[in-house]
Amino acid sequence: MVRDGVLTAERADADHPTDTLVLNGLHRSWPPLVTFCKALSTQLGHPVTGNVYLTPAGGARGFGWHWDCHHVFIAQAEGAKHWRMFKPVFVNPLEHHNWSKIGFDPADKRRFERDSPDFEVTLRAGHVLFIPRGWVHAGQSTENEHSLHITLGVQLLTVHWALKKLLELGEESEQLRAALPPDLGGRDFLDLSAQLRSALVEWVTKQSAEAPALRLRFAQRLSVLNQEPK
Repeated sequence: MVRDGVLTAERADADHPTDTLVLNGLHRSWPPLVTFCKALSTQLGHPVTGNVYLTPAGGARGFGWHWDCHHVFIAQAEGAKHWRMFKPVFVNPLEHHNWSKIGFDPADKRRFERDSPDFEVTLRAGHVLFIPRGWVHAGQSTENEHSLHITLGVQLLTVHWALKKLLELGEESEQLRAALPPDLGGRDFLDLSAQLRSALVEWVTKQSAEAPALRLRFAQRLSVLNQEPK
C-alpha cells in the first residue's frame, strides 16, 4: 500500500505513485480466481494472473501513467473507475521493457496530461475493459464511488519466448554445439550466415519431425508459467 507516492509499512517498495490497496497473485491463493484464471488460460493458450485493486472515492488516482508488458482485462466488481488510454510509445514490450526502466519523454508526459486520450471510459460494476500490452493508461476513482476491480494479466508467450525455448533445446544438438570456424573477422559475413542458416534449417526440420515431444516440453513450460507470480 502506498498513498500519493509515499511508501507505508505494508509495502517495501512500489514503482507507481498510488492511492490504492493492491492484492497481488490471487490466482495462486484465492480459489475462485485460481479456477477462473486456469480456465481462461486454457482457452487463450497463455498463462493468466489475477490481482485485485481497491481505490477510495474522491477522484483518487491509482497507478500513474504506465504500460503493461502483457495484455490486461480489467473486471469492475464494485463502484466505478475512469480510465484514460494512449497508443503505445513502445510497441510489443517484453517483461524487461518495463515502463519504469524505459521511461517517458517529457513531451509524452505533457501530452498525457494535456491532450485528449485515444480512448477513455468509466467502468462500473459488471463492465470489463481490455487493455492491449504497451498501451499507456491511468485510472482514478469517481468523486462519489470507491473502486474495486480485478486485473487479469495475460502473460503472453511471444515469438521471442519460443525462440528462447528453441535455443535451450539447441544445447542438446551436437551440430549446434560445434565451434564456428577460425578467423571470423576475416570471413565473408554472407558466406558464414549461409552456413549458419543451413545448420539451423536442418536442426529445426529435425525438431519438426519430433513435434510431439517438442509440444510436450512447451506444455510443461506453460504449466510452470501458470504457477509463477507476476
